[in-house]
Amino acid sequence: MGRDAKKEKFWRGKMAAYEKNGQTVREFCGREGLREVQFYYWRRELKEANKQAGFVELVSSGGMNVGSGVSIRVDDRLSVAVERGFDEATLKATLACVCARGCAR
Repeated sequence: MGRDAKKEKFWRGKMAAYEKNGQTVREFCGREGLREVQFYYWRRELKEANKQAGFVELVSSGGMNVGSGVSIRVDDRLSVAVERGFDEATLKATLACVCARGCAR
């Protein structure tokens, strides 16, 4: 059974906030009203999920094999190229997926 998407989103947000604030885990959890044990559990779970992330297939919602006008390359850096008339929804969905798997490093 998979993780609860709402909880995962919640904890991804908390981890991003923790990374930015410079506090200890204990200080952060106290300020946010979180249990430390939950914090460590979710940090480990999300780190493992990021490791398992690989390729994500992008499929046109129209069902046709048509280019989206979006090209993304991930190596030492993330680069995104869009063509004139690119599909905005595809770009947003793709960037959300990429960021969920490692933008907050």
